[in-house]
Amino acid sequence: MKHTITLAITATILIGALRAAAAPQPNVIVILGDDMGLDSVSAFNPKMGMNTPAIDRLASEGMSFMDAHSTSGVCSPTRYGLLTGRYNWRSRLKRGIVGKWERPLIADARLTLPEMFRAQGYATCMIGKWHLGWNWPKKGGGVTQKLDEIDFTKPISGGPNSHGFDYYFGDDVPNWPPYAWRENERLIGTPSTQMKQGTMIGVSAGPAVADWDFSAVLLEYGKRCSEYVRGRKGKEQPFFLYFPMPSPHTPIAPGGKFKGITGISPYADFLVESDWAVGEIMKALDETGQADNTVVFFTCDNGTSPQANFPQLDAAGVHLNANWRGWKADAYEGGHRVPFIVRWPGRIKPGTRSDETIVLTDIMASCAGILGTELSANIAEDSVNLLPVLRGRKFEKPLHDVVIHHSGSGHFAIRKSQWKLLLCRGSGGWSPPREAEAAEQKLPMLQLYDLSSDPSESKNLQAKYPDKVKELVADLAKAFRNGRTTPGPPQQNEGWPYPVHKQVIQKFPELADPKTKS
Repeated sequence: MKHTITLAITATILIGALRAAAAPQPNVIVILGDDMGLDSVSAFNPKMGMNTPAIDRLASEGMSFMDAHSTSGVCSPTRYGLLTGRYNWRSRLKRGIVGKWERPLIADARLTLPEMFRAQGYATCMIGKWHLGWNWPKKGGGVTQKLDEIDFTKPISGGPNSHGFDYYFGDDVPNWPPYAWRENERLIGTPSTQMKQGTMIGVSAGPAVADWDFSAVLLEYGKRCSEYVRGRKGKEQPFFLYFPMPSPHTPIAPGGKFKGITGISPYADFLVESDWAVGEIMKALDETGQADNTVVFFTCDNGTSPQANFPQLDAAGVHLNANWRGWKADAYEGGHRVPFIVRWPGRIKPGTRSDETIVLTDIMASCAGILGTELSANIAEDSVNLLPVLRGRKFEKPLHDVVIHHSGSGHFAIRKSQWKLLLCRGSGGWSPPREAEAAEQKLPMLQLYDLSSDPSESKNLQAKYPDKVKELVADLAKAFRNGRTTPGPPQQNEGWPYPVHKQVIQKFPELADPKTKS
């Protein structure tokens, strides 16, 4: 069996059966926005200048974590972390994203969030963006990563259905080939690897879509999520729905009535449409009487992208990077500080906020807590159960000893209490100064900030507090060495995590791979 290493299956089934006899298990929905930092939700940003009413409603009816972080400043790494409870840099993905035609990132033997739910008797569904790799079938047999060798007529494994989802409808990345809807392990229609003016060509339309272009994608997902929730009404079996939205990531393509709806910009329109998609799910829950027995998570995969055109938005009075330094891909807060809301009527006090420092890997242990099941020690190595906090419990110590951030180019940062150490000279990502520019400016190779007094990360204190730097480096080395940041036996990483700058290794040899140390 695939997961003999991950769960005591017999115990899990017995626990699930006992709980099911006592009370119905709640449905669980996880909504993941794409390129949408904390400042993109009006409930959290008084300077925003436009409204996100559906997401704001979730905040008013649940608990919002104001110090929540994606595991990375870019897309694929965070998706890996959310579905496994493990930092991506423990996998083969040490920087960047999963590329076009790449093999699956999640190992077959690793338990995922939907597999955990399915072991508890849940129906599992994913609608939306995958971006974690596939086993592309090769003409004549086997798999390949070469475009000209792929047989698009065969099932494509390694995706959502191979990792715990009973049903899947979605895409890999909307503006990446092959341009076609995917349902379970099949492409719908004859795929194209060419685009023309933002429209997929050579592709048969999916159900209920007359002309599938970029602007149709989010509309279709919003409709299908609503239909799925409505279709679960009256069923005894609880469900888990994962909705990774393709928005407001590029291509910025608002659809239908949302084109021009704000009078500000297509990006602003797309943000309004993203909020609408969240609202469609909430409306379906309300109208089918399932809201009270459904836990809804809303969060995002990284900070807002500069493709939003911040100067244009600022000129229109819309401020989406007003409170945090940097943006998508960065090690700065703007790269990974994201909205994180949990609503569970009757179980979570409405309109509450928490200042606990958390990370998206925590969703897995939190869902295990909701289910009343225990995860074995060799999975979800970086996941902490948030359920006690959600139920109102106060802690003297932080839930996490440390939280580790990772930029798009693979630069590390580590957070401990109010202290944050960046192992890079600049942003580690896309905002200025980029690393080459920072090197030309001869900026220090490390940055230390006290976020309690300097949330904008403007005063580098690394020279003033060398002992704090050493402490945080030692904590990072421990996280590397132990293969986990939670209590439990040491685990193996898939290759040694590495800081990018060689000078960092030279100064702090404890960060180096023990196998290569002299």
